[in-house]
Amino acid sequence: MARLVRGKLVPHRLASENGRALEVAGALVNLYADHVGEPRVQLEGELALLEEELGPRLDSRRGFKILRALAKLLEEKSAWAPPTEADPYTLRTRIFELAAAMPEFPSSEGGLLAAGTREDVLLQVARETSAGNPTALMYADRQGAQLLAEFEKPSPEDLITRYNVAQVQGVLYSAKDLSVELGEAADARLVFHYVKLLGLIYRLEPTKKGYHLLLDGPLSLFGGTRKYGLRLAKFLPGLLLTSPWKLHANVSWKGREAVLELDSKTSEFVSHYKGPADVGEDDVREAFSRAWSRAKDTRDWELEPGASILPLPPKTALVPDFAFRNVVTGEKVHLEILGFWSERYLVERVALLREAAKRGHRVLIATPESLSTSPETLSTATQGEFIPFKNRLDAKSVLTALKSREK
Repeated sequence: MARLVRGKLVPHRLASENGRALEVAGALVNLYADHVGEPRVQLEGELALLEEELGPRLDSRRGFKILRALAKLLEEKSAWAPPTEADPYTLRTRIFELAAAMPEFPSSEGGLLAAGTREDVLLQVARETSAGNPTALMYADRQGAQLLAEFEKPSPEDLITRYNVAQVQGVLYSAKDLSVELGEAADARLVFHYVKLLGLIYRLEPTKKGYHLLLDGPLSLFGGTRKYGLRLAKFLPGLLLTSPWKLHANVSWKGREAVLELDSKTSEFVSHYKGPADVGEDDVREAFSRAWSRAKDTRDWELEPGASILPLPPKTALVPDFAFRNVVTGEKVHLEILGFWSERYLVERVALLREAAKRGHRVLIATPESLSTSPETLSTATQGEFIPFKNRLDAKSVLTALKSREK
């Protein structure tokens, strides 16, 4: 939810000192806390009643949506579990198999052909599966039957703070691009870590006061926009961990062009992240590092942490993930692992590699094949020392690329 004011987007906010907002947030938190061990269907029923009661008191027009948004955020702090260790699919499949094999439809009483009854079928399934009550468990894999196993209870103030950040994150789903001006005092290394961990399409320019970071938005891609939008939204709380910064995003909002502008001095947003581990994304870099350490023969190449910034005049830079050093020749090679990418981005990276080579920097780029491009572009890029990979970047592929131009 956001207002469009003179071309600028103003995301919806709840004030932490708003008594009604605190009342609603507290009621929702208590509702979840009181339902630990209870089925989801029961919680959702009481949640619907709460929406009808408290929603209009909070906001006569959007109260329902606000309560639903707050409840969605509480889902992030909830862990759900099935009510049984038995496999419901196996139970109902066996019940249907036995019932289908009967000459008559199973009933509560024996039929004319002395066929088994409904109870006979259930008793047999209970004996075979050790399930005490097959009828009660045969649909236990339905979402409504799940039990709230754990709930990390936040304070009402923390829930409201999280809501305000989430509203901005929602706006970024409609972003065409996003630029961030990082001040000299900002922890640029931390920001770049989130960019690389989330696999965002980035361009980096050093400035006199820090760095200018340009990120592609989900609307700039032809495919994978939902997944990319999630990644871009996850970047925002990482940015909130440092300062100073200024953010500018070009957004397509309900058919109109708009701008989202934030800065660390006036936004008053607070991150719920404690560190990169809170992002919840599988890190391809850690997986490659483990694969390299397990490799039996890496010849004369040793793996080193990548340099934080590799400046490439006149006005650009790369952020390599790793460096390799040949212990015999002393040659050093950088490796950058891309996440999302587009054909245009790939062409730009080819140009950057050539520019780096002119300045004595050899850079390898690893790209996931899941985001394929035209065969001609990929062929050209591969000649420029690109390493395509599927799910995991393996040590053998990188070693082959390293050895291709050994001096």
